Amino acid sequence: MRVGAPARDRGPLRRFAEARGLVGGFSRDHLDVGLLAADGTPLTATFLPGPASASCAVLLAHGFAANRRKPAYAWLAEELSASCDVLTLDLRGHGQSGGVSTLGAAEHLDVAAGAEWLRTRAAGPIVLVGASMGATAVLHAAARARLPPAAVVTISAPAWFRPIPPPGPMQALDRLWRSPVRRAALRAALGIRVAGPKRWNRPPHPVELAGTMGVPLLAVHGEDDPYFPSGDATALATAGGIGSLTWHRPAGFGHAEDGFTAGFARELAAAIVGAVGTGRFVAAAAPPE
Repeated sequence: MRVGAPARDRGPLRRFAEARGLVGGFSRDHLDVGLLAADGTPLTATFLPGPASASCAVLLAHGFAANRRKPAYAWLAEELSASCDVLTLDLRGHGQSGGVSTLGAAEHLDVAAGAEWLRTRAAGPIVLVGASMGATAVLHAAARARLPPAAVVTISAPAWFRPIPPPGPMQALDRLWRSPVRRAALRAALGIRVAGPKRWNRPPHPVELAGTMGVPLLAVHGEDDPYFPSGDATALATAGGIGSLTWHRPAGFGHAEDGFTAGFARELAAAIVGAVGTGRFVAAAAPPE
């Protein structure tokens, strides 16, 4: 079962409705909460309580041009809440949160605000889970945290910021980012607010931060990811703390939410609970999909 169908398999109207938040949302009990990042950016998040036996809590951060209510992310949050308390965020510049997106440079402040809220209300240790841009955000937040998380999961994360993006989707995103006209069009069409290059101060490379976290890291990556090579996941896990691991997913996984399936959600939930209990990630029990 594929829940997050690849973008190429969804029509333009469907993709527009998902990005605008016109479809999606949560089908089980949840609580919408307002947060404030350390730099004053207002944020919106949704809390999904786990079972009474929950041993941990998960903070879920989406990728660029997504939001917490996008069907694939809302579904994954609900699947994980069968095992853990879950807080899922709209990162700055997206969904119902304020501010402007910095493509991962300042989003760690959003993750920190969510983790602080979750720490006072959820049972057990916190695991940070992020996809694509959200993966960069959770790596930066974990490296900077006063109270580090129990573990970190990255899905489709880059290991390095590449000044010259390779041909393909990243090159198109780079052109959008550098053009005020294209950024304005994105805001008008999809409501996504993006800061331009003049407001971007390059943070440390994700692989540099992975080496300073001191907690287990699970780096999930599709072999057919069109944005970042799968070797980036290997580099991140190699730099991570004891108990880190790479899950290389076969062709068909794609990038970020494109790879969210029922089997993947079960594997991920089990891996998170296991890492909290043992201090290490292990290979996926189920065969590749």
